[in-house]
Amino acid sequence: MKLISILDQLAATPAIAAPAPRRALLAQLGRAAVAALPLGVALPAAAAPADTSFDAVTQLLQLERTQVALYTQALAAAGLIPVAQTADFQRLLAHQTQHAALLLKALQDAGALVPALPQFDFSGKHNVAANPELFPNVLTNYDAFLAVAQQLEDLSVRLYQTQTVNINDPQLFRAALRIHAVEAQHSAHIRGLRKGRGAVVQNWPSEEDAAIVRPTAAQALTAAATGGEENGVQYVTPGVPVPFASFLLISSNTAIHDPALAESFDEPVSSAVAQTALNLFV
Repeated sequence: MKLISILDQLAATPAIAAPAPRRALLAQLGRAAVAALPLGVALPAAAAPADTSFDAVTQLLQLERTQVALYTQALAAAGLIPVAQTADFQRLLAHQTQHAALLLKALQDAGALVPALPQFDFSGKHNVAANPELFPNVLTNYDAFLAVAQQLEDLSVRLYQTQTVNINDPQLFRAALRIHAVEAQHSAHIRGLRKGRGAVVQNWPSEEDAAIVRPTAAQALTAAATGGEENGVQYVTPGVPVPFASFLLISSNTAIHDPALAESFDEPVSSAVAQTALNLFV
């Protein structure tokens, strides 16, 4: 794969007026400054601020590392995951490990300095004992674990939808599209596990899902996982909405009910909103 393009082909900014050596550009990359979009407002895809390829790959790597750590710690926690579901989570861990390895190799092959592997703390206490616990019992209570796992998988679907289009290497772009589909399967499976245990949740993001109750400071994960998924407006071109109300009619000559329309589309998430959620665990 010609992965040098991940670093060389940057989004045009006023700060870079002329081509510069790749190593010099590396120093300017870091995290792109991306304004958070209002969660309840549907915007045309073209209006969303775009990250560079480097931004996209490093953020997706942090996402995958987070999931690898969650499933690794959960499988190591005695008695947390029922025996009947152990193989399920071993398989999910294998998938996330492969995803992380692919993204890591992409950065290494491009000559980038790979971000250090964080110390993950799924309690939300940021490895400081005196901090408040944002995700109580996540590694001691199976239902609490499933709730966090579901939201991280929901976030994965949204973030791959956002960041895949920012990857300018064709082979890595295609790989990211395939990963996006796998993450959607993971989300549906974990939602199904929760539903089987009595949680009021669909097998896909829905405004009819029961809220996951946590401390206020933990709601950044909910915002990133499902905030804006209730959107019922999609666009043909920027500023031109699809007229669902006039052509998607059911037998009674009325438009499809809003929840069904909202459930029919996965919504992207801004990288800033996603990053705030990911930072809860490091």
